[in-house]
Amino acid sequence: MTFYAKPDQTYDEHLEAVYKAWKETIASKRPLIEKIAERYNFSVKRFLRGSLLTVAFHDVGKMTVSFQEMMDAIIHNKSFNKNRNYRHELVSFIYTTKYWYKLNQEACLTTVPLEAIAVAGHHKPLNTDLTAFIRESNSLPPRIIPEGINHAIAVAEELFHREGYTLPLIQQGNEYEDPFRSLTSLILNFLHKGIEKDGPQKCRVIYILLKGILHYADWYGSGRERVIYGINKDSSAVINDIKKRCNKKGIVFKGLRPFQEFCAKHSGDLIAVAPTGSGKTEASILWALKNAKELNGAKILYLLPTMVTANNIWSRLADTFGEENVGLTHSTANLFLQGDSSLEAEEDRWENRKNLLFNQSFIKPITVGTIDQLLTTGFNSGRWTLKEANAFNAVIIIDEIHAYDGWTLGILISTIRHFSSARARFMLMSATLPQSLQSLLSRVIKSDVVVKEETLLNAKRSKYFVIDDSIDNALEDIKQAVLNGKRVLVVVNTIKACQDLAQRLSDLNPVCYHSRFILNDRKAIEKRIDEARFVIATQVVEVSLDIDYDWLFTECAPPDAIAQRAGRVNRHRDLNRDSRVYIFKASEKAEKIYNPINDRELLSRSFDAFKAAPQELTENDLIEIVETVYKDYRIDNTEPFNDALKQYEISQKNRLMILDSRIKEEKQDVTRQVKYEAVPVIPECFREEVLKLKPHERQWYEVKLPLWYVRKHREEIKGITFCEVKYDSKIGATFVKDDQLQSVII
Repeated sequence: MTFYAKPDQTYDEHLEAVYKAWKETIASKRPLIEKIAERYNFSVKRFLRGSLLTVAFHDVGKMTVSFQEMMDAIIHNKSFNKNRNYRHELVSFIYTTKYWYKLNQEACLTTVPLEAIAVAGHHKPLNTDLTAFIRESNSLPPRIIPEGINHAIAVAEELFHREGYTLPLIQQGNEYEDPFRSLTSLILNFLHKGIEKDGPQKCRVIYILLKGILHYADWYGSGRERVIYGINKDSSAVINDIKKRCNKKGIVFKGLRPFQEFCAKHSGDLIAVAPTGSGKTEASILWALKNAKELNGAKILYLLPTMVTANNIWSRLADTFGEENVGLTHSTANLFLQGDSSLEAEEDRWENRKNLLFNQSFIKPITVGTIDQLLTTGFNSGRWTLKEANAFNAVIIIDEIHAYDGWTLGILISTIRHFSSARARFMLMSATLPQSLQSLLSRVIKSDVVVKEETLLNAKRSKYFVIDDSIDNALEDIKQAVLNGKRVLVVVNTIKACQDLAQRLSDLNPVCYHSRFILNDRKAIEKRIDEARFVIATQVVEVSLDIDYDWLFTECAPPDAIAQRAGRVNRHRDLNRDSRVYIFKASEKAEKIYNPINDRELLSRSFDAFKAAPQELTENDLIEIVETVYKDYRIDNTEPFNDALKQYEISQKNRLMILDSRIKEEKQDVTRQVKYEAVPVIPECFREEVLKLKPHERQWYEVKLPLWYVRKHREEIKGITFCEVKYDSKIGATFVKDDQLQSVII
């Protein structure tokens, strides 16, 4: 009889492919395994035997009557009631536990059967109440196929033999043993005590490695593909990319700047301070390539504050290293990459889900994403074990490190400490870095090496004009600048102000850019913004967008934000260019909303600092203004920062260190705290069109609106939340007043 693991793979074919991928993965991760083994005092050989055990028995649970009948139905295109199937990983858990017990008698790794738990959770989330296995909790144990089990054991024996190991002998148990009850008993009655005995951090780290390596082996084995772990390119690729970008912008490339050369030669953690347009992206990649090579071909992670900036950097790196080598991960990355599919269904073919899985898990040699994708690992969210297994052995670039409030920075500091304790190396970058934050970061990464782009920091590129008036009264000046042929950028602090200005200046056809567009329109705007001559935007333009304008009209903001906005003007520092920055007083509403440190005087203090500064500011002058405005502010002394440090530990303890989180299990398990919660909805005007779409296609029509507004104006249809809101593709979503509603919305 032929047994199948997947519709297109027999059991033997799958195990052989998984074993091959396991070998390749172990070769890449061995230095990490050795370092962790030394740190926690366990045997590398014992770990490898345990890891091979997870590979050899992860699919033994497919030797059941129901699973093989399901495979037969799929192969022959016959109908099959999937509710008859029993999750194979639960059955695999039983057999892995038995062999783990024998291995542990020979050499103990942990008193907790981490290998078996990794197998139980290698497809579905494994949380404290096993919500992923509700069907199995109400089902009888499956009927196993004895000859199938014997065959699977023989395959496992052969794999162990190839590695020079002996698979222990076990006594076959009752075939009707209840897998769900056994797993439940382990989690409820033993797991907590066992983890405390072994050591919580030791258990967590070993579990991450075991499960992460199993995912690698299983996923690559499913696709019969070779494991390509790290990027195999040298710095010449980046230098060629710099040349191409310079040529495209009409700039003569004269070689790497001293700042870039320093980064390219530096080994170990690094803090970099460089103004916008200084080539710090390229400098960071040069640093990453060198350090990744030193770590035996480590992953490269490039993390940014926003989805827009992540998309932008992904496009640049994909051009340099090839799309197949560069992953993208954030909440809508699958839409940006034009791909989507359901995951982990038994009948799904590998090609339908490979890219999405790899992008979400830091598996590709280089991954670009939002910072949240790394921070959520501390909450055991998503594919956290695989992300951690990869980040343990990665070089990690965190751009715009200054851009986070106390809560997010607290989670970030905890995350950096965690990964630094393994083999990860960090490069932390900012255009403006207050000394207090720089000192904090130096202590965390245990390195005081700070590189600055001194040449450009001392250079001037724009004249600054501080206007003691509202930007609303500058419309004629803005209009005249546009009519005179200037490329003009206007930045305001609220979406409503952005929309109002765009409507009042609509005769000049501005690009209006903020976060309240449906994804379909926002993606189109992001493609246009590079060439647009007149843009009105919110702070979404502040970070990592390679755009270049002549004049900036901006509401006052914190000085680090003003420096970012000003960085979009005369980006390449043409001394003959008429480059200007006009700073206007912030509105009262902006004082309440746009204030990351909850300081009542922040924006007025910032305005006064710019007003007292000289008209021609250097980048160093901007940094001095930052220091002046924040001189009495220590983010590490704030309540949100210290609460976040505690929450990072609490979240893991609540999940017994190794279990997955439930969706929205804890209100505090967030990477960012927001004053006004926003939720994704679909504007009512798209109702007819959206109801005809497949579920994943509906996301193109989503827009995030404040929860208070949605509660008043929502309507649920077929599980879809529609919201009564005015929508225009040029200015985005605007609120409807109650007396303007066309119908009563529940």
